Amino acid sequence: MALASGAVVAAAILSSCARRPPVLVPPASGVEAVAGFAAATVRGEAADIKGKFAFLFRRPGLGRVEVLDPLGRAVYDMIFTGETAYLVVPRRKVYAEDRPEAMVERFLGFALGPGEILGLLSGQWSGQELDVPNAWTLRRDGQERVLRGERNGLVFEVTEFFPGAGVPRTVVFSRPGTSGRVKILSLEFNPAARPEAFETPFLKTFVRKSIEDIQEIRDDAP
Repeated sequence: MALASGAVVAAAILSSCARRPPVLVPPASGVEAVAGFAAATVRGEAADIKGKFAFLFRRPGLGRVEVLDPLGRAVYDMIFTGETAYLVVPRRKVYAEDRPEAMVERFLGFALGPGEILGLLSGQWSGQELDVPNAWTLRRDGQERVLRGERNGLVFEVTEFFPGAGVPRTVVFSRPGTSGRVKILSLEFNPAARPEAFETPFLKTFVRKSIEDIQEIRDDAP
């Protein structure tokens, strides 16, 4: 099931072209989910990508990313269901499984979990992401905005914020041998629950492959 219809993607593109970015303020009740559209560029040993993607992440540990071609069509999906992540090529009806952090590393070149991605996108980090071994060390400014984070040699820096209350608009990453940039084109806090976005029964009709096979198929997908 597609995460975003063509109309939603088109709306996101149009909103990203507006002269002034929207004012974004996270809800006082907290951020439990984010949805939106972004562009990423990564260069390095672990990944080499440039493209746009739609995303939906919801605590705890749920997520879906649709990587799009220049026409806005989904090329492949990543679905996060807690302890397991799936890389799916819908047009070829094949998929592979891996740990969530490892799956993100194959996409961005950096090992991140869905909760960490939600924190990065919203600028709102919960104890769940911070009160763990090898957690992030965060640096904030006088407005309590998260400017920088570091963990095990991976560094991110927020180079641009949306007007409002410290929501990142552009984030750059680096680690030895790899660097990247993500720009958020549109973002929504706590969208309506869509449990079907994270369901995977349809994979029963797909063929399971190894991650290596899927990556070759994904790269060759039209």
